[in-house]
Amino acid sequence: MELTSTYLRTYLPMIQDDRLRSDILAHGLLRSFPAGQTLLMHQQYIDYIPLVTSGGVKVVRSTEDHKSLFLYFLQAGETCTMTLSSCIKRETSRVRAKTITETEAVLLPVERVYFYTRHFPSWNEFTLHAFRLKFDAILQAFEGLAFAPLEERVMDYLQAIAQISNNPFLHITHEAIANDLGASRVGISRILKRLEQHQQLRLTRGEIEVL
Repeated sequence: MELTSTYLRTYLPMIQDDRLRSDILAHGLLRSFPAGQTLLMHQQYIDYIPLVTSGGVKVVRSTEDHKSLFLYFLQAGETCTMTLSSCIKRETSRVRAKTITETEAVLLPVERVYFYTRHFPSWNEFTLHAFRLKFDAILQAFEGLAFAPLEERVMDYLQAIAQISNNPFLHITHEAIANDLGASRVGISRILKRLEQHQQLRLTRGEIEVL
């Protein structure tokens, strides 16, 4: 695909300012990433802000005791608010971002993001909307940790990946699920077995099918 005004209108419809679109066309980079590629590491310096146009990205926070905490997924038309926050504060990244399916994104140099916040009200509306969405997602993640049964959280997590990928067959390990949801691999394996018994998914070697 080529980065054009039509492309931006189609895949980033919330960006409606023609002058802003023109600047994104002049400075943005359209890139494709395979499934499973790490886009951003914890404590990495941030050079670009991604605007996801297709596919999906998993965003995970690393805790002080070197564990992982799943925060939210990025889908088409969205950007990473944790990365935006670190960019505005001129901090290194506090999250890890990894594609869960083949993904396209427009990469904006951070200096343009600073420029947009000062000159384009429509950009600020776009980012405020993104912050509201992802703040709700983070709240939901923490409420899930506190109140939701792990079995329910596992199923919600798998269903979200299947929906974003548009594919019920997930190539994901029990250990990866355990790391993202703050559980033990043994505990996740037991839950997956129960979900299979309840005919909510099917387990095969190296693959989970969401039914």
